[in-house]
Amino acid sequence: MSKQPTQSIRNKFMFSFLTMIIIFASVSFFSYYSQSHLLSRINSLLANSIKLREFSSNIDNIVISLEKFLVERSSDMLRSYYHYYQEVESEYNDLELVGESIVNYLLLKNIKTMTKLFLQEADAAVRFKRARDSAGYSGAFKEVLRYNTNIKWAVDRLITKQLEENNMQYLLITERINYIQRLGLLMILLAIIFSILSTIWIGSRLTKPLKKLVEAAETISRGEFQLPPLPVSSNDEITVVSQAFNEMATSISKLLSEIKNKSDLEKKLQEQEYQNLAMKNTLKEAELHALQSQINPHFLFNTLNAGVQLAIMEDADKTADFIDKVSKLLRYSLRKINMAVTIREETENLENYFFILKTRYGRDRFDLHIDVDPAIADFQIPLLTIQPIVENALIHGVEQLEGGGQIKVRAYQNDESVIIDVSDNGLGMDSETVKRLQEGRKVSGHTTGIGLWNVRERLRLFFGRENLLEIMSVPKQGTTIRLILPKDDKVQEVPVDENPCCR
Repeated sequence: MSKQPTQSIRNKFMFSFLTMIIIFASVSFFSYYSQSHLLSRINSLLANSIKLREFSSNIDNIVISLEKFLVERSSDMLRSYYHYYQEVESEYNDLELVGESIVNYLLLKNIKTMTKLFLQEADAAVRFKRARDSAGYSGAFKEVLRYNTNIKWAVDRLITKQLEENNMQYLLITERINYIQRLGLLMILLAIIFSILSTIWIGSRLTKPLKKLVEAAETISRGEFQLPPLPVSSNDEITVVSQAFNEMATSISKLLSEIKNKSDLEKKLQEQEYQNLAMKNTLKEAELHALQSQINPHFLFNTLNAGVQLAIMEDADKTADFIDKVSKLLRYSLRKINMAVTIREETENLENYFFILKTRYGRDRFDLHIDVDPAIADFQIPLLTIQPIVENALIHGVEQLEGGGQIKVRAYQNDESVIIDVSDNGLGMDSETVKRLQEGRKVSGHTTGIGLWNVRERLRLFFGRENLLEIMSVPKQGTTIRLILPKDDKVQEVPVDENPCCR
């Protein structure tokens, strides 16, 4: 076990640094506080002086505008008068007293009182002018001039008194700042001397053992691990470092040997992991092919049988068309069995498939509507993804209707996904059946369950994600099966089938 230091290097440095920081902070704080206080008083005085000057100027502007209106009866002058009138009213409410002088308080109160009387006389002059009472507005205007003169005198007097009162405070604060600056310079000088002495002392306590530690480290870097233990003479963190270095030197050879063995083992594990990954990919591809092969082949036999019967009952042209659709359907399934297909290809195959269904069941019993956003027509999905869902909608939805069955296939997109909805207006499913299918469980003896489970599993393998198929159904109203396919997932590339019949 390493001996705990009794005198921490950190504490030594912290004591030295904190002493200097406290000195500098004290000087800076007092200097900043005094200067801020002085600037605040000066700024307040200047702002109030400017406010009083603007107030006096607007009083003059009222007099000028009023005089021109009385002489010229100009509407422009009247608008100018009301503008300055509003300015004075606004500034009147903002007038404040700077300082605690009783004289200044009385002057400010007198200014406000005279301003009220001034504005009243100005309004009276305007009313008399509009009433064409020349004697009335002449007398009112004389009162306006008298109040204007008194207000200007009071404003100038108030500004002068405030300057006189603040001049003494300015001198006192300035003298205090000069004193603090001289004291600060002295304290800074003492702090510099203290920091130099403490740095020399602490440095000498650190550099000697550190030099020995550096020499020992250079020896180890050359591969020489057999060296005498470092002498320990101090009682701080250098002691801990020296003891740890001695322990490291004795165990480093053993660690290097263990690292080499571990590296060899990790290399073997990586090779084994790579082989396991390759095996998983092979099994995944085999599982995909196995799931695709579960599509029920009895449909092709039934449709070919219907084609034979149709050839007996109808002319050869319809039979040829029927057989051609069957041939295309068979060729599509065989040619694309190991590849991804586009939504366009899947819907074209779906149209062939539905032509055969309408031939088998009658053209008036149900109808198919396909709506695909052209922007996603080339989006790739697994082979025979939509057809089993449409077959489910037919067999377990609209087939039991006497007529008017509707199956709608809609493909659209949002920012993150391509969405394919297959909806029907058939009998729907109860909540328990929907729950079993939504959980991805096979339904024993139920073609729908096997078909949807097959599609769900192939989508999971194809996109590498779960929960890509949703089922929404209301009994006696219909069912909607929704595929939510991610745009940004990269599917596994599968080689092209070399079956000659696909060419």
